[in-house]
Amino acid sequence: MLEYFLKTLISAVVAYLTPKALSKLGHTLESREFSRKGTLPVLPWLLAGAIGGAAGSAFSAAMGNQGAMNWAAYGAALGIMQWLVLRNWLPVGAWWALASALGWATFPFIPNVGSAVVGLSVGVLQIIGLKANGKGWWVAGNLVAWILTGFAAILVASPIGAIFGPVAGWLIGWGLIGFLGFLLLLFPLSKLDPLPKEA
Repeated sequence: MLEYFLKTLISAVVAYLTPKALSKLGHTLESREFSRKGTLPVLPWLLAGAIGGAAGSAFSAAMGNQGAMNWAAYGAALGIMQWLVLRNWLPVGAWWALASALGWATFPFIPNVGSAVVGLSVGVLQIIGLKANGKGWWVAGNLVAWILTGFAAILVASPIGAIFGPVAGWLIGWGLIGFLGFLLLLFPLSKLDPLPKEA
């Protein structure tokens, strides 16, 4: 249990500090006015899902392949990639990636329904600091997306491993899961509408 807590803590800190550090390289998020005039960043979003899934699986393996103890690393990578794409489209800060890491850390606590708990946890935690309409869509969308990808993971894990080998299969498989999850999140993402900036 202590090892699980430490890995979750490391993943959460990385998830929070990475966007903070990257935002220092450009403009600050707080000074931006967000509007839906721009188009939904579909291709960057899907690419971020694939990269985040593959990177998350690599980080998880680098922490020591302990199965359920490494879900926070996977969630941190997905959250950081979401933040990279959404930071110019929605008012999201470093808390967004942190919420993803903490939400994914819930996976091992309720056997047989872990993906539902992850979806609900990530959705709820990410809307806490979000200044946008459509938050209910985001929570429901995360619940559905990660339940469906949980089933997909069961179906594709063995065939991908058999085709590409254990290491490449691991990266490709989890990259595919990230891609599929982000694909399923496109609709609820389209429902998030930033609130006007207060005067």
